[in-house]
Amino acid sequence: MKRLGFLMVGLLVGSSMFAGVMMQGFYWDVPAGGNWYNTMKSKAYGLRYMVGSGTKYGINRIWFPPVSKAQGGGYSMGYDPHDYYDLGQYYQDGTTETRFGSQAELKAAIARYRSYGIDCMADIVINHRSGGASEYNPYTGGNTWTDFRNVASGKAKWRYWAFHPNNIHWYDSGSFGGFPDVCHDNSTVYNDIKTWMNWLKSTANAGFKSWRWDYVKGFSPTIVKNLNAATSPTFSVGEYWDANTSTLDWWANAANSSVFDFALYYTLKDICNNSSGGGYLPNVFDYSKSFAAKNPWRAVTFVGNHDTDEIYRDKMMAYAFILTYQGYPCIWWKDYYNYGLATGGGAGSGWGNGIKQLVWCREKLGGGGPQIEILKSNDGDVIIYGSKGYSTSSPGYIVVINDHPSQWKGAWVRTGNSYLKNKTLKAYAWSSTVSGQNVAPQNKYCDGNGWVEVWAAPRGYAVYSVNGL
Repeated sequence: MKRLGFLMVGLLVGSSMFAGVMMQGFYWDVPAGGNWYNTMKSKAYGLRYMVGSGTKYGINRIWFPPVSKAQGGGYSMGYDPHDYYDLGQYYQDGTTETRFGSQAELKAAIARYRSYGIDCMADIVINHRSGGASEYNPYTGGNTWTDFRNVASGKAKWRYWAFHPNNIHWYDSGSFGGFPDVCHDNSTVYNDIKTWMNWLKSTANAGFKSWRWDYVKGFSPTIVKNLNAATSPTFSVGEYWDANTSTLDWWANAANSSVFDFALYYTLKDICNNSSGGGYLPNVFDYSKSFAAKNPWRAVTFVGNHDTDEIYRDKMMAYAFILTYQGYPCIWWKDYYNYGLATGGGAGSGWGNGIKQLVWCREKLGGGGPQIEILKSNDGDVIIYGSKGYSTSSPGYIVVINDHPSQWKGAWVRTGNSYLKNKTLKAYAWSSTVSGQNVAPQNKYCDGNGWVEVWAAPRGYAVYSVNGL
């Protein structure tokens, strides 16, 4: 077969910038009854050691649901926060425990994850507040649900002055769901939130080390920047629900925070859901369609979460990409456990398939933080890219993703990765949803100049690296 040219893109950045894999530890409407923290706790060992007892290949961070007591009590998913300091230890809103459990169970779950070296991330919901009593509000001329003086914890007892409209802002464009909209420019509000977040960091109360910021469109990125500076998280990511990569870049830089890559999510959705192969696969490398391509240091990539689960075909192609590409990938609990994608699910099962094996490829072969060279991106149905190697035990890899509906596709490419040269390469991860095609690709030889011919099955992927690891 004719050897095709390649395009190498200078995106070689330090692995520590986006090392590891994160998991969202819940989904919308997890079982009520106060047992979710215990469920999360029971999975900690298996998530840290995904590919076998004692191995170090697994997640390094888990995202917890909102922990504060919400107006919806034991039925709420926590996004209508009432008493910030009630983590399931006070009786109010019709319950003592939250939907997820008690404060003691939360602390135990966090402690278990931390014992395995997994960072725990709190979901910070501060755009709005819910569950206050009715009071006369001089700024509206009527009554509003803004009196929080009776919260059981006795802390953050705000009133109408803490919300919009007030004497600072008459209007705030980030109001959400009809809830009282928090004014962060009020010094009492800001200091209360800062104090609460530092309180959450203490193992005596919870033990969180990092933050996920909910609905950040609703308040200034300066608030996130200042609160990050005041609370010193190990990591911070914002939910700025927008597919414009320039907007995501603006927010991430202004907030001094990572941000979820909604641009790449929608790009992958268009590719994966188009089972006829009509999607344009190289869009994943386009700076306007992938924030991970534009700014990998700030991008948290994902293919589903509690709010949006719209990739309903060939989702493993999307996971193959985010778990072998730059940026910080986030696995979703429902994909891993409920949909069976840990070992392949609908994409096939057994060796070589599924999220677990892809995490192993990223962590073991790619050294935890892949440095990418793009080897082929001029065919709408197939992309080929490589990860720089770090050592003979972490030699990097070459990835082929093929969205053609029926044909195996590949090419001769030339890698600059010296650890792969003069080596036989084996597909360590592979998958296809096309009947009869979910088989491992053949081993391939990479010559001394870096030339190698690699292939993937239709609607599938393959991750090659040095045979015998």
